[in-house]
Amino acid sequence: MVVALPLWLALLLALPPRPSPWLVFVTGLPVVVVACRWVARREQSTLGDTLRRYPDVLALALVLLYALGVLVADTHGVTTDGVTYFTQLRSLVFDRDLDVEREFAFLAQPPRANHVVPVGPLLIWSPLYLAVAAVDTLGRMAGLWSPPADPVGVGLGLPYVRAALFSSFAIGAVGLFALLLHLRREFSRAVAFLAVLLVFGATPLYWYMVYEPSMTHAASFGFVALFIVCSARWLATPGLRSRRSETDPLPGLASSLPDSVSPLPTASAPSRQTSGPSRHAPALLPTSSVSSRQVLLLGTILGLAILARSQEALFAIYPGLLVLTAAGVAMRDRVRGAARLAGWALVGVLPWIALQVLHSYVLLLRYDYQLMGQGGYLQPWQSRWIDTLFSSWHGFLSWTPVAYLAVIGMCAYLWREWRWAASALLVLLLTAWVSGSTVDWAGGWSFGGRRFTSVLVVLAPGLALVLEFVWRRPLVAIAPLVAGALWWNHLLMVQYTAGLLPKDEPVPFGRIVRQQAELHTRAPYWYPFAFPANVWFAWREGVPVDKYDVLSPETPTSSFSLTFDRVAERFLLSGWDVPGGDDWGSCWWIGGTPASMAFPLDPGGGDVIIRVRTRTRFDEPAVRANMAIDLNGQEVGRFAAGLPDATTSEVRVPAIVAGRLLRRGFNQLAFRSLGIEAVDPTDSREPSAQAARWRRGVWPVAVYEVSVVVAAVH
Repeated sequence: MVVALPLWLALLLALPPRPSPWLVFVTGLPVVVVACRWVARREQSTLGDTLRRYPDVLALALVLLYALGVLVADTHGVTTDGVTYFTQLRSLVFDRDLDVEREFAFLAQPPRANHVVPVGPLLIWSPLYLAVAAVDTLGRMAGLWSPPADPVGVGLGLPYVRAALFSSFAIGAVGLFALLLHLRREFSRAVAFLAVLLVFGATPLYWYMVYEPSMTHAASFGFVALFIVCSARWLATPGLRSRRSETDPLPGLASSLPDSVSPLPTASAPSRQTSGPSRHAPALLPTSSVSSRQVLLLGTILGLAILARSQEALFAIYPGLLVLTAAGVAMRDRVRGAARLAGWALVGVLPWIALQVLHSYVLLLRYDYQLMGQGGYLQPWQSRWIDTLFSSWHGFLSWTPVAYLAVIGMCAYLWREWRWAASALLVLLLTAWVSGSTVDWAGGWSFGGRRFTSVLVVLAPGLALVLEFVWRRPLVAIAPLVAGALWWNHLLMVQYTAGLLPKDEPVPFGRIVRQQAELHTRAPYWYPFAFPANVWFAWREGVPVDKYDVLSPETPTSSFSLTFDRVAERFLLSGWDVPGGDDWGSCWWIGGTPASMAFPLDPGGGDVIIRVRTRTRFDEPAVRANMAIDLNGQEVGRFAAGLPDATTSEVRVPAIVAGRLLRRGFNQLAFRSLGIEAVDPTDSREPSAQAARWRRGVWPVAVYEVSVVVAAVH
């Protein structure tokens, strides 16, 4: 094992760009076999017995092995924030400073306002990075290969990049193994494996372990998983109920580990039971039985997680809650135990915090960066926390249905392990609040709710509970399939009767499927994994429920201006026909009355000025379209659409009226047709057939721009 792993790692680092993932998988299989033999020797059992006891662990190893192959095949460099981490590490190793301007220029990266980032990735990547640097230096000194033409290129090549990415992937993988071994203590092996597989492959974690491991999320997930699992093992027994297979998942392996990383010997293994979930809290161990070495290690692991992402400090809630609510322990002993836990953990955390402070101090001397306050990155007293969970703009639960189900399961988990469940839900809400209080609450270009990847650790038992429920009730799993088949056939009949499918000729299946999806998602579409935020938004703002997807990120201000291009569609409600464009710009045609739209506004107490740029459809003899403007259902003015050119009309709503009609948030503006009239009354020609048809209907009017501005109060 000591020889096989480094040799295989050296092979991976030296592979040419973009090899087949299967090459990594096949070359890694001997390493997996060696690891299994090592575990068998430590447990004093045969290889076959070990494989039979740990089939889920082996399956996870094979999944991660292939994922590593995808990572190697896809390695195209470090990305986004990872560029700063990587260039700072290179600058520290080779230039002894944190000035990364030359590195950014070499990598053809656009300049950034500042390079203030956590120090965690530098520390996490440094062991393997330094090993590559040592080999590279010796190879260049021996003349085995030539240095780059530009000296800055030393330390930025593909082996160095892979060293950084492999380090993050490895820590995330260790966290997944720790989570699997923990879930096995309470759930069956199949349920535990499926839960961990979904946590890895059906959430943003896969993206940040495989495609963007240069971000901090893979490493922070791994450290948080180790911290939570160790806290659960050292501060409490797994519970009064365990649903295992034939054997304890870790008896031999755990006993072979040092005391500082194994379950406390005072915690007896739960017996196998087949009854329902226990309604009792986990049996807590006296805090005096937890060694200072264990608590110190907990603090160290938490410190590493905080170095990667500072908000991971929230996970300290769980061990604190375990100690403060210890069953059968006097309050005085609980407080003493909590103080002892916090003290030794602080000793483990402080060195890492000091390192982060030093790193930030050096950077803040170089760059202008404001963390909090007006214009700062963080506004802790206001937050868009609901949107970070449910918004279509990278909402954690809306983008990740698996996490949504895990939260539901975690609510049920309160009856089994209420301390874990309460901590998980509290950490979820606090993470949402912190993320929502940042300037880029949606996470920029992130894939899904990337700031919640570590929360998946504490949500995993809830997901396992849902899987266990379905596992025991096959009809629950079959019901959605039956409902889906019925709904699919219903949509096919809708296509057939509506003429969307030809009745006497073949049709591509791709067209059938696309039209099925269009029928299923036609407005108003109720997306289940955005509930209850979408329903609450629709009720509060008076808009269709599917408008939550596109309108919830909007912030009300004292002015609103909209050009009627494709982007305007998100604000349009009903009464509109098709978009268009001409010499006067992009537009949308009014096709019904009233044609309404929603817009965000903060009234502020002044007069409200509404400007609209329109043009009526030209006809012979020319007719003018008269329009009324309704504000939240009440008429506030009238205008005639431009003819033949687009013209701007203005309506001023007095403050006393606006204060009564408008609200802070979304309001509705509607254009209501009042009919048409001849431009030249003396023109005796008969109206055109279209004018006669539309005289009592809606004459087509193109809307180019709309603005609503609150006038300053003097």
